[in-house]
Order: sequence, then C-alpha cells, then structure tokens
Amino acid sequence: MELNKENVKKIIGMIAFGILFYVILQNITVVKNVFVYMIEILSPFLIGAGFAFILNIPMRALEKKLFKPKKMKNGNLKQNRFKRPVCIILAFILMMIIIGLIIKLVIPQLISVIVMFVREVPDMAYNVKEWAIALTEQYPDISSQIQNIEINWNSIVNDIINFVSNLASSLVTSSIGFIIGLIGGVFNAIISIVFAVYILVSKEKLAEQFKKIIRAYFSDEKAKYILEIARLSKNTFNNFLTGQLIEAIILGTLCFIGMVILRLPFAATISILVGVTALIPIIGAFLGIIVGAILILSIVPIKALVFIVFLLILQQFETNVIYPRVVGNSVGLPGIWVLVAVAVGGSLGGMFGLIIGLPTVSVFYTILRNDVNKRLKNKREAEKIS
Repeated sequence: MELNKENVKKIIGMIAFGILFYVILQNITVVKNVFVYMIEILSPFLIGAGFAFILNIPMRALEKKLFKPKKMKNGNLKQNRFKRPVCIILAFILMMIIIGLIIKLVIPQLISVIVMFVREVPDMAYNVKEWAIALTEQYPDISSQIQNIEINWNSIVNDIINFVSNLASSLVTSSIGFIIGLIGGVFNAIISIVFAVYILVSKEKLAEQFKKIIRAYFSDEKAKYILEIARLSKNTFNNFLTGQLIEAIILGTLCFIGMVILRLPFAATISILVGVTALIPIIGAFLGIIVGAILILSIVPIKALVFIVFLLILQQFETNVIYPRVVGNSVGLPGIWVLVAVAVGGSLGGMFGLIIGLPTVSVFYTILRNDVNKRLKNKREAEKIS
C-alpha cells in the first residue's frame, strides 16, 4: 500500500476506531449505564418524536381532504394558514376519541366480569369439578380422584386478605415516592406533547434544516445517499404503521365474525381487544386470548375452551397469511423475513424490539437489495466492455 496522504488518514482512522472499540469493551458497564442515563433524559423527546410521527399520518390525510390548496391568479398555490393547527387539533381529537371508545367498550366490561369472577370463584370451581366428573364417568378411578379434590377456600381468602394488607401497607410507605414519580410522569408527558406539536407545526422547516446539515458536512454523493436512506426510513415506517392498523382491523373483524358464528359471548368487546393488541406484531393477538378466555369463562367454561382453540387457529392464519401479506407487502419485505425480523427484534429489544424490528429490518433489506442489484449491474456492464 502506498503511504500517501489519503491512505495515512485511513490507517489513522482504523487505529483510532480500534482503540475506541477496545476502550468501550473494557468499560462496557459504564458505557451501558451512560447510555441508559441518556435515554432516560431524552425519553420525553423520543416519545414526543414518536408521537408526532404517528399523528402525522392522520394529520397529513386531513390536510389533503379538508384543505386543498387553491390556485391564485399568478398560478401559485394559496395555502390556508389555519390548515396545520386545525388538522393537528383534529388529529389529537380523533386519537382521543378512538382511545376513549376502546376504554369505554372494554374496560367497564372487563372490570365487571373480573368482580363477578372473583365473587363466583367457589361456584365456578364447583361447576368445573362437576363438569369434569360428568366427562369422566366412564373412568371410575379418575372420577373418584376428582370427587376427592377439596379446596380450602377459607385459607385462600385469608391469603388474599393478607396479601392485600401487605400490599396496602407497602403502598402507604411508598406514597411519597409514588407522588413524586407521578408528578415527574405528568411533567414528561407534557414535554412530550409540546415537543410533538412543535415537530408537527415545523416539520417542513426541520426537514430542510436536516438536509442543510447533511449537505454541509458530507460530500454531495454521501449526502445524497444519507438523504435517500432517511426518505426510505420515513416511507417504510409510515407504510408499516398503516399496514399494522389495517391488519389489526382485519383480525378484529374476523374474530368478531367467528365469535358470532360460534355463538360466543362478549363478541364485540373481545374482538376490539384482540384488534388493539394485534397492533403488537405477531404475538399481540395472543394477549387477547387470556383476557377473552377469562371473560367467557365467567359465563360458560366450555365456551372458553372453544374460544381459545378458535383464536389460536385464527392467530396461526394471521401470522402465516394475513401479516406477511398485509404488513410485509406494505414495507416491501418477503414473508420469511417478516418472521425473522419479529423474532430477532423481540429477542433483542422485547416489546419495543417487536414494534420497530420489522420496519428497521425492511430498511436494511432494501438498502442491501439495491446495493446488490447495483453491483451486479456494474459487473454485467464490465463483462460486456471486456
């Protein structure tokens, strides 16, 4: 290798990177703590940015539908100055209405069923026991064992009372910390909302400032590449959120239709719950199984089993057919890579990894695919020339 100025810079850069990487490995705990601390400090702004990204989808649709630009006599487009604030308010109201409807339809029903469930646990246990005995009449040994099952409900009730008492005392002792945490949470929520509104109001200006910074510090070729990746990431995450919402609506609708056909109780409430939890990729609908089974178990135990089997089948259909086609196509990712992205994202980042794993892998997949196609095209052209 010729030791010219350019190669010397590369060698120094590689040495510096190696030293930095070694120092990070030697102080990995400190680096992790610093990273977590920085995330905690920036969390209101990160949440606000994510909130703005989500609200931008309905806001943009409202702007196109309600405030179409008018042409002036000179040919320029006249923009309504009230368009942005009105659409931001409408987007907030729309989201609050959706959340309110979900809470109104699901939470009261869930609370009432849980209260009834707790009150009727002994009777339900007796009914389950009698039902099991009826099924095992042809097996005397099993039937006798079931009949001999005795549950000390007084002991269970005392344990629950002791648990609640201990929990109440611990809550009292930590009330000050709870109040401080609540105040901090409210303060962070206000900061997040204000930051989200600021981003929505000034998104074009912020985008232009970002482009100027990239063009100022990078060469034209690298700046073009970075801006292309940013555009690709924005479109991919937009398509992912839209596809995820469509998939949740489809799953909730299929769940409602199936529950009506099977004559299962709480069809509307459980279907809404399943649709909402389906916003979490792949495994979200499984969260609806537990709550749905509890709701139905309070009415007819055998139908709870029917519901579990039905939703497991529907979940398999959703995982292998609906999700790869609806969400996978919306982000330009083949079905097999959808499953890989969700599995890896969930393993590395938990619930947060599940949500952002798919669009993130889609961005890398698109970049790799374009680079591979470009290199193959250059090779074919080189072979023609030679």
